[in-house]
Amino acid sequence: MTPVQRHREGYPWRRVLFGCSVVLLCWGIGLYREYQEIADVRIKQVQDWAYAKTWTLASGFTAERVDSFRAPLWKNEISGNVLEIGPGLGDSLLLLSRERVGRYVALEPNRHFHGVLADNAKRAGFMSVGYDAESSPGASDGEFTIVNGTLDGVPKYVAEHGPYDTVVSSMVLCSVDDLQGTLERIWELLKPGGRFVFVEHVRHTDAMDASVDGESEMVNLRMWGWIQEVVTPVWSLFTGNCHLNRRTGEALDGMRGWEKVRYSTRRSSKLKDVMGPFIYGVAFKSQP
Repeated sequence: MTPVQRHREGYPWRRVLFGCSVVLLCWGIGLYREYQEIADVRIKQVQDWAYAKTWTLASGFTAERVDSFRAPLWKNEISGNVLEIGPGLGDSLLLLSRERVGRYVALEPNRHFHGVLADNAKRAGFMSVGYDAESSPGASDGEFTIVNGTLDGVPKYVAEHGPYDTVVSSMVLCSVDDLQGTLERIWELLKPGGRFVFVEHVRHTDAMDASVDGESEMVNLRMWGWIQEVVTPVWSLFTGNCHLNRRTGEALDGMRGWEKVRYSTRRSSKLKDVMGPFIYGVAFKSQP
């Protein structure tokens, strides 16, 4: 190549930019590997904050979609010594029959929800609202106690105050890392004859079911199930690990140890609902 040709080509910006990008990428990977534990904590804090902001805006819309079938379930099936996993802001506490409920343990891993959760517990009629001392040093518990944690590693307070008459989950099992393991720990925390009361959004089934509300209007369920599978990897990054493709009903049906699993499906052909059909019902733990 002659000097004139090199001059015409100009400075090799593309190569320089590509080289810098590779260096920055390698540098970032190296920093992450060196400080992975700290980085993971910071990333989790940002994700929790972002999800809390998002859910605060979306919770009212979601309640409108589910309360027509969640309200009677919460009123009639939740009683006694209760554990709720992932109550979030605690909006559904206002649906309880307060006189039927004794101690209530709220296992919520996102600290950004705790303040509003405590306020809603008081609005629901719980006179003493507290925190377990392990999650919040120096705090004291109450008839409604907020525990920071998950069932991935059952917190000491949750274990010590079981077994429970009722375990509750409302749109939570979509976001746990281990669905089967979480269901097994729920079963273990229930007393014999206890109830697992749930409302969860799930993956579409591949077959039509004429008994399901709105089913006759549905387009190809197999197609929508496939779309849920494709969208979930990206969707879960921005929605608190929410998975659109969870088969929670099938997982419950396949478990041993339940005397009876009873649930219904609710889905609609409306665009806002088609990505998230719901199942809602009760699973009863077998008695010896």
